[in-house]
Amino acid sequence: MQVSLVPTKGTNNAVPCNPQSSRLAAINGAEPRLSAEQKFMRTRPPSAYCVRIESCSELMTTSPNLQYETRPFSVGGFNWTFILQPFGNKTSVGDWISAYVAIDPSGLVGENREIYADLRFLVYSKSKDQYWTSMDTEIRHFHQFRTTWGSPNFIQTKQFKAKDKEYIFDDDQCVFGVDISVYPYFNQWEILSIDKTVYGPNSWKLMKFSTLTRDFYISDDFSVGGKKWALKVYPNGNGTGEGNSLSLYVILSENQILKTYEKVYVRAKLRVLDQKQSKHLQKPILSWFDTPGEGSGFEQFVSFTDLQNPAKGFIVDDSLTVQVQFEATSSTNYYSANAAQLMSNFFSIGLSDTTDALTFTFGDSQVQENLNFEDISDDVYAQQLSAECVVKRRVEKLVSRKLSRTEASSSSVEINTDQSNSMVMMTSKILTFTTEREQKQQK
Repeated sequence: MQVSLVPTKGTNNAVPCNPQSSRLAAINGAEPRLSAEQKFMRTRPPSAYCVRIESCSELMTTSPNLQYETRPFSVGGFNWTFILQPFGNKTSVGDWISAYVAIDPSGLVGENREIYADLRFLVYSKSKDQYWTSMDTEIRHFHQFRTTWGSPNFIQTKQFKAKDKEYIFDDDQCVFGVDISVYPYFNQWEILSIDKTVYGPNSWKLMKFSTLTRDFYISDDFSVGGKKWALKVYPNGNGTGEGNSLSLYVILSENQILKTYEKVYVRAKLRVLDQKQSKHLQKPILSWFDTPGEGSGFEQFVSFTDLQNPAKGFIVDDSLTVQVQFEATSSTNYYSANAAQLMSNFFSIGLSDTTDALTFTFGDSQVQENLNFEDISDDVYAQQLSAECVVKRRVEKLVSRKLSRTEASSSSVEINTDQSNSMVMMTSKILTFTTEREQKQQK
């Protein structure tokens, strides 16, 4: 039964919980520990599950080889049980009360084959009308090979029994609880890539400059970094430059279509060219572009005095040349496929018949990962995992590395069916190698 009440002092019926269908279970010897904990009092009751124990002294004086495990309850779409060890775990028998949660491994399948959860364990103090709380400072990783996490040193036995704290109250009752916050995998993400290739320069020569009468002029489009751009000139100035300076901008072309919310990073240099001595007037821009037709530049790029000075060489034969050189541009790809599902698509890949390698395609590129059976065998021993699980993790890391630098969309991910031998063949080869290795070591 989930908690929805805050206990009230002196009101026996207000104490939360009336658990049903719970059971006593033997300790299995596993010691999933918290690496760091913060402990404090709080008024808010447990959010995931709580259990009220009547005649709790009975559990405190019976065999230390028993633990109390509640009925399953649901949090975050998974089934859990709350486990109490009144005598603590095997390393702290009698000194501490231990508390754990276990996830039902049958729910850890497909894209939910592993999850992360934040844990807090609580015990109610009637004298303070608050909960003693042990909070894990790390998010815990649950998967098929690690289904239980908790606090072996949740609360000291002598503290729990202290009469002034009233953890035991109203004729031998006590209340324990747990918070579980499940953090799902992200299912939307984006990849920002910055290309630092120096492009161009792109130049635009304005003829019969003295006869230009419009407020502004825009060059033909040119392409850089997969986007269309243009130069924009105000011969008589714009804004603070009106009447005293030439204004110059680089703009994202009005013909350029951006993805929703997309913005483009640009680092570039704008120039008015010296057509005599190549002592060009140059100014840097660093900007984000998110609207076609808008741009970045300078209202007072060059004063009319300098522009019309023959020694500067900006206007020759009544022509003016402006220029932009791109030094860095960005592109962004957006993804909405479930990341875990995307990764799992690669797990059916097997070994080729002729090589000990994984081969698959990602977009237009082919990726190959050579398998070192000795390394995998070492991982099997060190991590106490199945050969299949170790191989899956290697593939997942490889795909993650590829995903972090590719511009291919998630919809282009495709298994190379020419290399589609089953995982059974892969693990069989690894296990054969491992067995042969063990036999050699025994000799």
